[in-house]
Amino acid sequence: MKSNMFTSFVCSTLLAIPVSAIAQTYGNGNPSMDNGKSIPIYERSKSNPGRPKIPSQQHIECVYTEGTLHFFFAFPEGECLLTVTDSFSGISTQYSFDSAEPAEIFVGEIQTGSIEIQTANGHEYFGSID
Repeated sequence: MKSNMFTSFVCSTLLAIPVSAIAQTYGNGNPSMDNGKSIPIYERSKSNPGRPKIPSQQHIECVYTEGTLHFFFAFPEGECLLTVTDSFSGISTQYSFDSAEPAEIFVGEIQTGSIEIQTANGHEYFGSID
């Protein structure tokens, strides 16, 4: 009986080690994202009065570094249309990318601006470059 308990403890411990290693490296694995400025991305709420909404589990990691926006979606939402607006010049530029893989999009140097993302799943997200 004690040997069965010991064996199951050892097996469960050995199984837990790879899981914890995966959890620690879950990030996007892109070292260039660690050096940039993190930009919070929020979901644009759709008004539907009187009907409660379940909070989204989606998390979009966005980092702006050296003129490049890096995106990582926790849950892919298909093809995305990104609109970046430079607040200084007022110029808006659109880009397309697939959210299934981490994306790097060169947008140039922007001091202040806005980010809007529309996904194939019908969700809209926004953020600000400050």
